[in-house]
Amino acid sequence: MYGSKLLTYCGAAGLWLLSLRSLGQTLPTQTTLQRADFRVSGPAHRQLAVRRVALPAATGRVVLLVHGGGPGGVASFDLPVPGGSLAADLTQRGFIVYALNIRGWGASPDPVLPAAATGQVNGNCQQASQDIDRVVRAIRRREGVTQVVLFGWATGGHWGGYYATRHRRRVSHFISLNSLYGVRAPWGLRAAFADPHDSTRYNQELGPWRTATSKSLTDAWEKSIPVADKNQWRDSVVQRAYGQNALRADSGALRRQPPTMRVPGGYREEAFYQSLGRQYWSARRLRLPVLALRGELDFWSRPADLTALAAELPTGFPHKTVTLPQATHFVFLDRPERGRAQLLAEIEAFLR
Repeated sequence: MYGSKLLTYCGAAGLWLLSLRSLGQTLPTQTTLQRADFRVSGPAHRQLAVRRVALPAATGRVVLLVHGGGPGGVASFDLPVPGGSLAADLTQRGFIVYALNIRGWGASPDPVLPAAATGQVNGNCQQASQDIDRVVRAIRRREGVTQVVLFGWATGGHWGGYYATRHRRRVSHFISLNSLYGVRAPWGLRAAFADPHDSTRYNQELGPWRTATSKSLTDAWEKSIPVADKNQWRDSVVQRAYGQNALRADSGALRRQPPTMRVPGGYREEAFYQSLGRQYWSARRLRLPVLALRGELDFWSRPADLTALAAELPTGFPHKTVTLPQATHFVFLDRPERGRAQLLAEIEAFLR
């Protein structure tokens, strides 16, 4: 178990605070892998939660992992069970890895909302881009690098694309996984987000927050696996850890009955309108290497998203789009033979 040692860092990017027991859980024993939890100065002097995973004295390319609308960075990318950490997988391949929590996710504080706020102002791409930028600036100072690799999963790919088109000098490569892009095409979740009286409008009655229980977080994952024995695709230990750590990441989850994670819900509104063809950012402005990946069994993104993104990427830069056969939305938490091994191989080859 980690001790209570604290480390602070002060610089132009603001205060960094390292708390080695802030996670509140025990990670697997790994004699070489090092984890550290930081705080980076965020909006209104509030602190964004960031984790660094690296080998001792590591040098090399830095990858920043951006979560989606689920439980946040650590609970998505660094679960304390075997096969549950994309951060560890990348670190073992020679990268320095960071995972952040956008405001309102994990240990990052909730955004300050105006009166009568709707979903659109709570967890939207503008807010997320501001948070990503603060963390990128801090990483650049800490690691002594000018650019980072930006990896975004699901909505994190939408946020990452928005950020990369505006701050491309700070991003060396952009990778998206299972992300929507602004193209009009059928979307299985549209009806759940639509105004019951107008299917072309987002339902503002959903409010500024998304809530989920441990079970509901993984229901779509389970349904997307095309066999009765779900363990053929994913280890049940990983599946349980994902749901459990989602609740642990929300300090108020256990005070709700049933225990329920709560995160900003604005990303749902943007996703709804993306599915109808609205573009919040343009791939034409991604003047850097891009790797766009999609799992064949993904329930969030659509084949049309990958096709439209590929068509709009500018020439003169190395780009690649990949459909991972029989891979789910949670491919980096699935078994190696169910897409995780290919995902890691594609990322490693792209960045090498």
